[in-house]
Amino acid sequence: MPAIVPAPTTSGSQGRLVTLAVISANHRHAGLAHVDRLSAAGADRLLAVLADHAVPGAGTLDPAADCGIGGAVVLSTCNRLEIYLDADDPVAAAEHARHAVARASGICPSEVSEHTVALSGDAATRHLFEVASGLDSMVVGEREIVGQVRRSLDAARAAGLTTPLLERTFQHASRTSREVAVTTDLARAGASVASVALDLAGRALAGDRALLIGTGAYAGVALAALRSRGVEDVAVWSASGRAAAFAESHDVVAVPDLAAALARADVVVTCRGTGTVVLDVPAVSAALRDRPGAAELVIVDLALAHDVDPAVGELPGVRLVDLETVREQLPTTTAGEVDRARELVARGVERLGDDLASRAVDEAVVALRRRVEGAVADELSRLPDGGQVSSEDAARALRRLAARLLHTPTVHARTAARDGRAEEHVRALEQVLGLSIPAVTVN
Repeated sequence: MPAIVPAPTTSGSQGRLVTLAVISANHRHAGLAHVDRLSAAGADRLLAVLADHAVPGAGTLDPAADCGIGGAVVLSTCNRLEIYLDADDPVAAAEHARHAVARASGICPSEVSEHTVALSGDAATRHLFEVASGLDSMVVGEREIVGQVRRSLDAARAAGLTTPLLERTFQHASRTSREVAVTTDLARAGASVASVALDLAGRALAGDRALLIGTGAYAGVALAALRSRGVEDVAVWSASGRAAAFAESHDVVAVPDLAAALARADVVVTCRGTGTVVLDVPAVSAALRDRPGAAELVIVDLALAHDVDPAVGELPGVRLVDLETVREQLPTTTAGEVDRARELVARGVERLGDDLASRAVDEAVVALRRRVEGAVADELSRLPDGGQVSSEDAARALRRLAARLLHTPTVHARTAARDGRAEEHVRALEQVLGLSIPAVTVN
């Protein structure tokens, strides 16, 4: 695919012409079950596998591929797994990333390829901008994703896997996401997955007693969604031992006994995502026996890897809402608002292209500054000691500096004239130095 204006960066003294690439498994084409399996190892494990092979000469996960990866960012959410790559060869880099997923998850590479799509250049850039802006979310316009995008860049930075291309692209994507949030009704109407899930409870939740299971990044979002519906009595339980800290920072109550808390709750929200079931049929059946005559128990499972055994939904007196249920019941978004957001994305991608194009001469600017600074330092070293410089010495030093700086351009100009490239060279001097040189005809 055609690349966005590529930004040359340097690796040692050799320049690299780089392109953004991405492999993606998401709710639109892979299905949540497949995303769950591919994501099972976690973003940190994937970053570690990629870090082992991102350095030139360190080898490759695919024996047949020259990966050419300069850096990588792993974005893993409840409905997507994506690896963004700074790549010399986008095709080889995508295959390398798929093998990294295979190694981390234990799934064969052919299956990883079946459930992922690869994009590069402009297409990869637009995709990231749309993801960060909530346009590619299960709930179009939701705002949690931009924080997840920022945290994915932070994690890659901590692992030493970011590059100038990845840093600038992700920063521009975050800026465009803010513009979408501020200037469109799409963002104002966008609801979180937790909000949509709670709306599927089938009844008003105000005044209910809630149990929050898990204290991960999405727990705060779930708590906010509960409170916005009038649920103030909230308890939190965590197998990791972090419930007390979460409770203190979020003004809820930490509970040590899951069974007792479950029996007391009217609505339960789970968001652990550890890949192990925390609520099974026996546990929920026991809780139901301890709450005779109570209202229907609403259980919301927000984990991609089920926190709740799906069979729990078949128990009398239980309403189970999971991510598949959410996806089936998503509200529609007006085409007009989506179009407005896409216009902002297109402008954001264009700004990034302008930024990358302007950065293409960074190395030349740095080299020019170093040469001038070196010449200045040499002339300063020739001045008399003692701190006092006469006007005559200063003038001599400045003339020597001017002559030194002009020597190479003058020699090259005369060489260009002898080679028949005088006009071309003059135009270049006008562009670089801001000169206006009258045309000279030589008879």
